[in-house]
Amino acid sequence: MTIYQTAHLRIRELRPDDFEYMFRLMSDPEIMRYIRAPETDPAVVQDRMDKWAAYHAEHPKLGVFIVEMQNTAERVGYCVIRHVNFEPGKDLEIGYAIDHGFAGKGLATELAQGLADYLFAVFQPEKIVAFTDPANLASQRVLQKCGFQITGRKQVYDGESVVFELYK
Repeated sequence: MTIYQTAHLRIRELRPDDFEYMFRLMSDPEIMRYIRAPETDPAVVQDRMDKWAAYHAEHPKLGVFIVEMQNTAERVGYCVIRHVNFEPGKDLEIGYAIDHGFAGKGLATELAQGLADYLFAVFQPEKIVAFTDPANLASQRVLQKCGFQITGRKQVYDGESVVFELYK
């Protein structure tokens, strides 16, 4: 099921048949370089997908989603639109990972802007947050193009992150 579309992208619910694709992305050292250590155990990825499905069932407009090209349905990556650390009551967060061959084409910027637009339209939060590894300058530029402002650094997930906020 599609939850949102941009000019070129479709953001759709994660399905069980996406497992091999997600495992490939999550085990790729280059794609995961700024997110977390690549995962080599398929059972860990399956467990994550099961937890994401449970979160999405509880919060149907939030979760982890597949990103596809609208015109071909070719998968170009995945994204998250969730409460920080999947904890209801915390700020709403966006995140994304773009597959090889699709980076550098403006899709990350289109996706990040679309995710922000979606969250503001559906949830009307005061702000949206995003976190990047301090060395991930490309993602920082994407967020800044979308209007996010750097508000500091803090320990998030597996290490220190640059904190970005976007106010409506």
